[in-house]
Amino acid sequence: MIYRREVDGLRAAAVMPVILFHAGCSLFSGGFIGVDVFFVISGFLITSIILEEMRDGTFSLAAFYERRARRILPALFLVILCCLPFAWLWVMPEEFRAFSDSLIATSLSGANFLFWFKSGYFAPEAGEVPLLHIWSLAVEEQYYMVFPLLVMFMWKRKRNWLFALLVAIALASLAYSEWASRAFPSANFYFLPSRAWEFLAGSLCSFMQLKGQERGSDPLSLLGFGMIAFSVFYFDETSPIPSTLALVPVVGAMLVLLFARQGTWVAALLSTRAFIMIGKISYSAYLWHQPLFAFARIRSIDPPRLAVMGALACVALVLGYLSWRFVEQPFRRSRHRLLPTRRGLTVSASVMLAALFAFGLYGHDTRGIPWRLPEPIKDFIADSEWSKTCLIESGSDWDAMPIKDCIFNSGHARTYAILGDSLASALTPALAKRLDGMDIGLEQITHSFCAPVADVSMASLQARECGAFNAAAIDYLVKSKVKTVVLAASWQVFFAQSRYVFKDEEVATPDVGQKLKDAFDKTVGDLTSAGIRVVIVYPHPRGDTEIAAKVAKLMHKGMPAPTITIAQDEFIEQSLPSYAYLDGPKDKHVLRVDPAKIFCGIETGRCDLAREGKALIFDKVHFTPAGAEAVADEILVALKRDDVAAENGVAALSSGGF
Repeated sequence: MIYRREVDGLRAAAVMPVILFHAGCSLFSGGFIGVDVFFVISGFLITSIILEEMRDGTFSLAAFYERRARRILPALFLVILCCLPFAWLWVMPEEFRAFSDSLIATSLSGANFLFWFKSGYFAPEAGEVPLLHIWSLAVEEQYYMVFPLLVMFMWKRKRNWLFALLVAIALASLAYSEWASRAFPSANFYFLPSRAWEFLAGSLCSFMQLKGQERGSDPLSLLGFGMIAFSVFYFDETSPIPSTLALVPVVGAMLVLLFARQGTWVAALLSTRAFIMIGKISYSAYLWHQPLFAFARIRSIDPPRLAVMGALACVALVLGYLSWRFVEQPFRRSRHRLLPTRRGLTVSASVMLAALFAFGLYGHDTRGIPWRLPEPIKDFIADSEWSKTCLIESGSDWDAMPIKDCIFNSGHARTYAILGDSLASALTPALAKRLDGMDIGLEQITHSFCAPVADVSMASLQARECGAFNAAAIDYLVKSKVKTVVLAASWQVFFAQSRYVFKDEEVATPDVGQKLKDAFDKTVGDLTSAGIRVVIVYPHPRGDTEIAAKVAKLMHKGMPAPTITIAQDEFIEQSLPSYAYLDGPKDKHVLRVDPAKIFCGIETGRCDLAREGKALIFDKVHFTPAGAEAVADEILVALKRDDVAAENGVAALSSGGF
């Protein structure tokens, strides 16, 4: 294949926006489309090589995969190995477990599946994921597994149909990406079926070049380069990519590949020494930039300044050059290359991939290898873990109520119950301990994703059985001897859904709010009508990051007693939509407990998620033991006040003042 300097220059024009976007440079708001341009370039180059070798009768599938391995694996292994000590020293257990998962996924060429499952590419926490960018490498590898086989098959049987078939597949993939961008936007971003048309766009350029399209054009190449630039500066995180909107950068890349020939203005720009050099090292620079940015964010108490991220972008280019010069080239050069035999390369790569898989599996199974951290950090994390005891997961057996082994302090004459989701599970041990001192037992009825509203569930798969679970729980409680029930849940999450399932009917209409309010009122009414006192635990402030991990991270950096806060106005905005539902039931047997008394008010305008080194929230939602104890104390205050009022023959006021 004839070397084209302007193609290396186009690589530079693709990689730099990606790096600057990840650095947080708002000017490059659509810099992520550099990956789309890379896919087009990759499809063009790979197809050009395959077609030339097919035409000359020299194509070998084994040789093709060997070239890909020599191109991809050495630099990738180097970057991962360099990440390991920093992750070992700086990353908290849950994050390290996620890092371990990424090692497993990378060794199996499935990182795109992992990151689709874990979190969105544009999520706030994505900036602290060292290997997030490997998703695109996984998509390329999956493409390499399929495309050569398709070309070989068609070349031997219906060679003349190959171009038309690729056009048809590309159009089908484009149509799918347009549909999936609305139906499954996260999966659409990460998966090959939505991205195949971008590779195939490059493949079609290769066919056109092979058929003699080698004429330059200033207007067309300028148009193409302008389309890429427009995408970089005017697209943003809300742009549905990939979809038909991605035709702008993809067609732009096609026009540059086809018409930016030597002698055109665009080719002259892309053929400058700076563009060519960055293009040559683009793969290694791409590998280095995300770990550098991620570890800077992980290690910094405050988000790194843009100047720091810009300096790290320069470091990524320097490291990219070094790994290109001393790792990529020695493995790829035709003479005196490292591991010269295919067998030696295969064995070495297999051993390395197996080692990464094994280490990742160990990190996952040990929940992030917590013993590697200093003793105070380990103790803090262990003491902050929220309780999952007796928390039923989707698909678990809960046919019989009361649920076996979930009645605490069972020797007491009186028994209360707590009903709700995982938040209620986190609250249970502290509440059970305090009730034990009052000679009261506590029955735990908790199911993940199940806010205590009968016959209603969120539309997500994990919550599909919640309506039936809550209906069964309430039916049991009404018939039981339990006379006080605590309702606790992640109300902000539950009441913020756009779709719900009401008795097996999925609803997403303007009147869903009234239906939901009626369902909650009926749930509380069914309990109070049976003579049961209901305690509603109101929303508490939530974090946008893992709170205990953040406290541990700050302690690890030398801050002995960190406090993590959010603005009280932000908390009010978070919880206000829930109040309309929770304020509804007016029965005198309904008590309300407001955790805001605990979290907010130490300083005007702020709510604490962790206070002076003590985390109140473990992750983003669940109470730590310390947080649960504080809320349990508020519940007891409300209960005692109601008991005193009942003894005096006076209706109790809601403790939260709602």
